[in-house]
Amino acid sequence: MTRNFFIVVCLTVAVNTGMGLIVPILPTFLKQYGYTVAGLSLPFLSLIIGRMISKSFAAYIIQTLKNKATLVVSFLLYGLTFLLYPILDDGRGFVVLRFFEGIVEGISIICLTDLAIVLSSHQRGKLMGIFGSSFGIGFILGPLIGGVCYEMAGMNAVFYAGAVLGLIAAIGSLTLPSIPNVPQKKKQGWIRAAIEHSHFFPEYGPSIIRRAVFFSLMIVLPLFATEQLGVDATQVAFFFSASAVISATLMPFTGKLADKVSPNFILAITLSAMAMLIAGFGFTDNVYMFGLLFLTESLCFAFMLPAGMKVFADAVGNHPSRTVIVSAYGGVTEAITLVLAVLLPPLYALDAHASWFFLAVICLVAALPFIRRATGGNTIYVPSKSEA
Repeated sequence: MTRNFFIVVCLTVAVNTGMGLIVPILPTFLKQYGYTVAGLSLPFLSLIIGRMISKSFAAYIIQTLKNKATLVVSFLLYGLTFLLYPILDDGRGFVVLRFFEGIVEGISIICLTDLAIVLSSHQRGKLMGIFGSSFGIGFILGPLIGGVCYEMAGMNAVFYAGAVLGLIAAIGSLTLPSIPNVPQKKKQGWIRAAIEHSHFFPEYGPSIIRRAVFFSLMIVLPLFATEQLGVDATQVAFFFSASAVISATLMPFTGKLADKVSPNFILAITLSAMAMLIAGFGFTDNVYMFGLLFLTESLCFAFMLPAGMKVFADAVGNHPSRTVIVSAYGGVTEAITLVLAVLLPPLYALDAHASWFFLAVICLVAALPFIRRATGGNTIYVPSKSEA
């Protein structure tokens, strides 16, 4: 792993850590402004909408400023956003700042993903496994640091920690090289770009599954665990922590497998297995059996994501519109997340089992192209010339 790729991984950890910093204090922070439990979803929805809108101009900004300047400016604005949180005097301002935070995060994530693709031409499976693990590491560190800051120095300390994190990340961004991008021939929104490059949709499917599964679990798992399994609400976090630890620990190693065995074969097996395991969630009322199924699904996920990221990176790595494609499919992911945010709660209220089955079907649909490819070719992956 090169120095530059390591910095990209660290910056990705920083972004995801920042996202998780305020999780421990979010209910307390908003309830002091009179928000109900239902209203607590507004900051998350505003974050998603901000990230989705950012995909309309992220590629243009990156191609204008180049990756280094884009990241430096993004992280400085990220830190400034956290500095503004403590001076708010109502919850509406918090929702607006979360929207702006989503825009900044959306641009920085696209830029970092684009860099990861460019810098991983050799041993791409291994490197994408390491890059994928950065999301899990950030998910572990964010709530942990936020909780410690809150316990030791109060609510404002959490926001100041985010500001410091943004400053450190901006300084780290200065050490990256400026990667040349092919100029964008025409300006277009992410929707039009996604339609134009829709033939890459199967390759990006695993990355969509990553977000869909993670986000759906955030909505459905706490409800199912407390209402159907009788788990105390304070213990639900153990499921997410265990999953994050599995992902962050295994992905650097499972990524190596995608360099030796056909990623299509890995994806066909793991996505199919995830579909069956998630469908099985709804058919158990025993917390230990559910835990076994959940941890097995997390294990499959750790094998799936590096292979999926490698397949997509191989497909678009040398494409002249690489940054546009990455940005467009980032928009698709945010749009799907928004749909899930609206659809899953009423679906769960209608039938708890139906929400698990719906998620399982999504995984199975994503698996179909890889099942077809895997059954029509060898399972041993032959590296491209750029990887040799």
